[in-house]
Amino acid sequence: MPPTPRVRIEKGGRVAVLWIENPPRNTMRLSMVTDLMSRVPEIEKDDSIRAVVVAGAGSLVFSSGMDIEEWAKLAPKEAQEWVTRGQDAFWALEHLTKPTIAAVAGMARGAGAELALACDIRIADETATFSHPEADLGWMPSHGGTARLSKIVGRSNALELLLSGKALTALDALRLGIVDHLSAPGEALSEARSLAELFAKKSRSAVKAIKRALTEGDEKPYRNRFLLESQHAVQLLWSEEYQEAMAKLRKKA
Repeated sequence: MPPTPRVRIEKGGRVAVLWIENPPRNTMRLSMVTDLMSRVPEIEKDDSIRAVVVAGAGSLVFSSGMDIEEWAKLAPKEAQEWVTRGQDAFWALEHLTKPTIAAVAGMARGAGAELALACDIRIADETATFSHPEADLGWMPSHGGTARLSKIVGRSNALELLLSGKALTALDALRLGIVDHLSAPGEALSEARSLAELFAKKSRSAVKAIKRALTEGDEKPYRNRFLLESQHAVQLLWSEEYQEAMAKLRKKA
């Protein structure tokens, strides 16, 4: 029997991989949205996890998006409830206080592309494609894709991508800023792990403060971002890690 579709946490040292697991296309079923809603708080509470990689099981396809056949069976009211759950799950991932890196191979389509957009950084191998085909079904991105995509590529580019439904190559996605790093085929996961390991070595309190200042700052007017930054910076002055680092510097002086 095929494995049960799920979102699974695999811990290795201070880095966790959040696997989207429904091969071969890693299609996201509704149960997997529920999984994501519980996995993210687990990661937030686990102090041993310092950084997160999000990847598709098998590393050949990131995610082909929601299971359309399952979705089509929902009555409008049920679908409305699942839209809210999906947005909440992706919002929680975006606001995780630990850095998240999407390792994208193959297809990132529909909600799969939206999942990648909810991560802090995207590393894609040369086989990757990104697409939002929802308009062909009289539908639209419903997991925060319109907001996140337009923030990254601008309104006009987002409009063109969402209305055309065309698939972007990894290189085109890199040029638009959707992808941050391009890897050789099959190397996205390895590169994402390496970057996550680098982040995981940094001060937890500093990483948390920086991540919150950036994420929360996006939701505030420009001038207010400076106040937010100063608030988080001042709080760090009393952190144990900051105090230890300053004590080491004073000994060297």
